[in-house]
Amino acid sequence: MPSIKQKFAGFFRQISNSGGGECLENANQMKPLHTSDSNTGCFIQRYLNGESRLKQPDILFGRTGQELPCLRLCSLQSEIIATHTGPDGGLTTVNRGQRGHVTSQDPDVSYIDSEDDAVPLPSTISSESTSNDVNATVQPEVSDEHLADHEELTTKEPTPAAEPPEPEIEIAGVVNWNRPSGIAFGAATSLYERHPISGETAGNPLADAFAIVTRSNNALLCLADGVNWGERAALAARSAIHGAMDYLNRALFPSTTNGRQLTTNDVFLSLLRSFHAAHSMILQEGGLLTTLTAAVVAQLDQSSLQNSLYTGSDNSNSAKFVVCVCNVGDSLAYVYSPKHGVREITHGSHDIQSMRDMRDALGALGPVDGQNPELNNLTCSMTVIEEGDIVFLTSDGVSDNFDPVVGKFVVARKPDKIVPLPNSAKQTTKPPNRNLPTVEAFQRHELTLLRMEDILRNGMMPTNDNGNHLKAQQLCEDLVDFATRLTTAKRRLLEDLELYVDQDGKPLDPEEQKIRRRKICERLALIPGKLDHATCVAYEARIQPPNPVNIAGTEALTREMVASYPFRESSI
Repeated sequence: MPSIKQKFAGFFRQISNSGGGECLENANQMKPLHTSDSNTGCFIQRYLNGESRLKQPDILFGRTGQELPCLRLCSLQSEIIATHTGPDGGLTTVNRGQRGHVTSQDPDVSYIDSEDDAVPLPSTISSESTSNDVNATVQPEVSDEHLADHEELTTKEPTPAAEPPEPEIEIAGVVNWNRPSGIAFGAATSLYERHPISGETAGNPLADAFAIVTRSNNALLCLADGVNWGERAALAARSAIHGAMDYLNRALFPSTTNGRQLTTNDVFLSLLRSFHAAHSMILQEGGLLTTLTAAVVAQLDQSSLQNSLYTGSDNSNSAKFVVCVCNVGDSLAYVYSPKHGVREITHGSHDIQSMRDMRDALGALGPVDGQNPELNNLTCSMTVIEEGDIVFLTSDGVSDNFDPVVGKFVVARKPDKIVPLPNSAKQTTKPPNRNLPTVEAFQRHELTLLRMEDILRNGMMPTNDNGNHLKAQQLCEDLVDFATRLTTAKRRLLEDLELYVDQDGKPLDPEEQKIRRRKICERLALIPGKLDHATCVAYEARIQPPNPVNIAGTEALTREMVASYPFRESSI
């Protein structure tokens, strides 16, 4: 059985087998590229040799929904099929001051079967107590048979009265947030190292949050990534998810009506207003800064002439859906299609023609400038998908680890600009590996999507059986698992015991630990991967029947699914 080191080496041979050392210029003749075509070499090498990606459906974007086509939706069904939020309770952990859960510790809860409420039987009342009672009366003589009956009654345990059911507490428009399914799922983990002495994971608590609600013909998805570390960053992410999801559930599915027929303009208006609600919730709860991406997936009305002019004629009987996305920051939205591969819905929120600084989130909700957010890259995006396609949102801990430059199997082309260094300055980093291909910014973006597509089509290992239809749960687990594996070497280096103890095994003081960690920064920069919090939430677009009546079976399945995935720590 191969060791972890051998598996890891083989894994990187696979992703770095791209060949060539020159940047690909725009070619006139390019063939469509499909990652499942394994007989002609690695898809990276084929792309860099001139093969183009498959033609993708249109993705339109603007600052508001008014800049996008207005498509008619089918009536939005309100019955909830599946829900999921996380990690560690997700949006249910905030705004408790207004909607707290009823627990056994609440002073207002009355217990009807407590001993204090028991009424003593007449036969157990003593003569002393009855003589002192102003209402006491002379008791008649009781026969031995009657006493025996009373004694038998008192020896039996009283039958407890039935407790009234706990009131269902609605949180952000949903009663039960713990009902994931194979087509509606979220996963989150930390890619940071664990301290070898204390056992604590760096970067705790996990500052990402997600939530998803699916109904018969629609779904709501939200994902937030708290900026930097700390409790208040995590609080900002969860508050944003709570505020946005609460507004969307109430605006699109009011309790007074059922089966509303809306347009995409209506949806985008609700999405933009939900961002205001998210920002207000962050300020209310005392959170800091966070990104936010929210998506509404709804079935299109295929009988509408206006819709057919946009989507074109289609002889298939399968349903079509529209994905309306609003995002600020660097949390992104994608679609995986078995026919078209992976495409990014939110590419209009960042410039794919220029190399971006991964340290800049580009925008954030929360008190950036006083009480105001930074909405520089706030974008509304829309695309049409087919039934069976999977919409998924990711934090940058997932998307950045699919970047070919972060993965160290290509290098980014630097601008042809020479900056003279002072005489005293020294070059502290090694020059880039000239054996790796050099890519432009747009190629870097395309290769990121191709890397995702390759993992989703073919799995992490060649032995994976991907003959079955990919589900949303498997997609989340595959993407998070890839990011976890890619960053393994970085974690191992930072978990080296020599960084924390001296030769005698005594713990070093914090300042000495920092000095030793700085010495390995150059080695760390050469290792693939980016340490971060990694989160993904996904939904498979599908017309779903109402929930089955078997509640016990559904709850058992939910417990099994949630217990099977580690939200907190990395599994590698």
